[in-house]
Amino acid sequence: MVYNLAVVTTWFGILGLSWGLLEPIPFPVDIQNCYDYRSYNQTPSPDAAMQIQIMCYRNYQYEQMAAGNVWTGNNLTDEGVSYINSLFRRLLIEADEAEKYHRNVGRQRRQTTPRRFRQEVRSTGGFDPFARCIQRLQNETVEPPSAGRNTYQTFAAFHSGTTLSRAHGGPAFLPWHRIYLLLLETECNTPIPYWDSGLDHDMTDPTMSVLWGPQFFGNGDGDVMNGPFSDVRTILGTPIIRNYGTGNNALFTKEGLRAVLSRRRYADISEPQTSGSIYSLEGHHNGPHVWVGGHLSGLNTAPWDPVFYMHHAYCDAVWARFREQQVENGIDPENDYPRRPRRGHRPNDVINFGPYFEQVTNLEAMANRFANLVTYEPFPVCENNCNNSPHLYCDQRERVCISRSRAEALQAFGPLALGVARGQSFSIQSRTINRAMARGPLPIGQQFGRSPFTDVRNRPDNLEIAPAANQIRKASTQVRSRASRRRVRRDVSQDASFQDSHLQSVSTMERSFTNTFILDGTVDLKRWAYIPVRVFYSRSHNPQGIDPTLSGALDQANDTCQTTHSGASKVFVASNGLDYYGTYQEFAIIDNRQPVYSTTTAIGIKNPEYGEGKVLFTAHDSCGRPCRPLCLTSVGGHRKYKGCSGAFKITTSSPQMYSLTYKDALTDNLEILNVIESPADSSVPQIAFVCDNVNRWPWEY
Repeated sequence: MVYNLAVVTTWFGILGLSWGLLEPIPFPVDIQNCYDYRSYNQTPSPDAAMQIQIMCYRNYQYEQMAAGNVWTGNNLTDEGVSYINSLFRRLLIEADEAEKYHRNVGRQRRQTTPRRFRQEVRSTGGFDPFARCIQRLQNETVEPPSAGRNTYQTFAAFHSGTTLSRAHGGPAFLPWHRIYLLLLETECNTPIPYWDSGLDHDMTDPTMSVLWGPQFFGNGDGDVMNGPFSDVRTILGTPIIRNYGTGNNALFTKEGLRAVLSRRRYADISEPQTSGSIYSLEGHHNGPHVWVGGHLSGLNTAPWDPVFYMHHAYCDAVWARFREQQVENGIDPENDYPRRPRRGHRPNDVINFGPYFEQVTNLEAMANRFANLVTYEPFPVCENNCNNSPHLYCDQRERVCISRSRAEALQAFGPLALGVARGQSFSIQSRTINRAMARGPLPIGQQFGRSPFTDVRNRPDNLEIAPAANQIRKASTQVRSRASRRRVRRDVSQDASFQDSHLQSVSTMERSFTNTFILDGTVDLKRWAYIPVRVFYSRSHNPQGIDPTLSGALDQANDTCQTTHSGASKVFVASNGLDYYGTYQEFAIIDNRQPVYSTTTAIGIKNPEYGEGKVLFTAHDSCGRPCRPLCLTSVGGHRKYKGCSGAFKITTSSPQMYSLTYKDALTDNLEILNVIESPADSSVPQIAFVCDNVNRWPWEY
């Protein structure tokens, strides 16, 4: 077999490609229905398309895990199961007592009154008891030493694996997390303060909030090195890592809060909603997760950062306010559950933790017996003098409460209180973020999705993300050691800095990507095979609809996606297992100075020698714009690439060798044809992508 480029031949040789038959398959009905629902009555846009693709695949993967069709690691030992059982028993006893109290007000003893009074984190006395509990749990264990986890890490493991299918992406989101918070409070015997991040959003620079200093959360840039959580360690043995003020998402906003509270029915604020809905409380909840970045931005790793619980306490507080309004409007919040939700989110589906203690259903978690366990301090507003917090003040012009900055605490706490700001007015690269970057990409896997609002003050996230490490899935010391030895990575620039000269939000040329080679819980390179993927890239037109290259110069001043001055950019291609647990991502380097550019990269899939598999291929460019998949087919006796779903079956039948070919694909107006002819050569890649930034949805069924 002869390849067109010697460098590509070397690349394939390093990978050790093996080949099997790729057969296009019908698009999974569940993903198709999700695409159709979320794109209904929406104008196609790259941001919406990316969000829909990520959310729908994630929900499908959760469904497969919950049904037992896809591998998921055991989260806890028997001792861990016993631990959560004991917490549940204590919680249910307390709920019964509280219910009796509310039914017989005045007849019960005074101490049966609900003791969980959650204050805003900056209110006097609200934060320190909770912080002390987290420190205590870091020094205790409920599992045997072989598990390699302290009690806090055991508790964090509840929010991972199969249980995520029931915790996110549907109406069970709020009741699931309500029970989760109540269990932690039961262990701590102290309320969880809520973090109203809208108080920080309204600052000129939210990264300067007093919260991101040693008195509260600790620094927000890189390794957490100060504050009460500086000694918290993840199951990977690292400090908590953050990268605040980055990404596209905004913190909670006053506009978002008003939008949620303007609705009447629980279904109006629950997923699924149309993409970017301003009424989705879960959508708004995504904002702080991504804004803080680092471990908090990952679905499987977010609870490693104690900020997780304070953030979710605020989400619960908003829900509590929403329920109060329902009562005022004559709606019973205990039974106002959406009709026909997906599996795991149905009213009688149990809230489980992977799957362990199954005593509470989603509908039961909506009951007042749990809601009445907690009372909330009112949200800080100017009318209540911002709850008399010394760390908040009333902006008299806007009439909103705003967090004080670390600069105002400098006199009390010294230079560490100031830290490093990362917002619009600052571009300092801190020592702590450099330490985090030096470890390479964060192996946290799937991140939270987009929030309805963005924040133009944010900077691109310069912490590279890798698929979830095996130890995150299996949470055992044996797997930790094994994954550490076997992981393959590229060199990572350790002095990367923010790039102000361009707007690529997904990647810059200096950033790499790491694959963990986890397939169905095993790190084994032999379980992966590799196929070539063709990429056709067409330059984006400027706002006037003209290709800038026609003028003879590359003028990026008005380009919607500016790149490096060299013209080099990336297209990312991913394979996502449909019936196996495994994700692989690679990128192709393209030259967008050319009107149309084609290249080939190689992507990992399940080796069919270890069993047949089904896979979904997706791709996007460096600005996060999805590309359209093409499948090699026969049209009128000619082999052509034609639009398809990107779903394939991998088998060992009739082994087939693919090679790299290039062909121009220009029409008179420099647009790529929907059907691209291919040479009658058996070596042509079976899958290709067209990245042309057209204003339409990138999927076909």
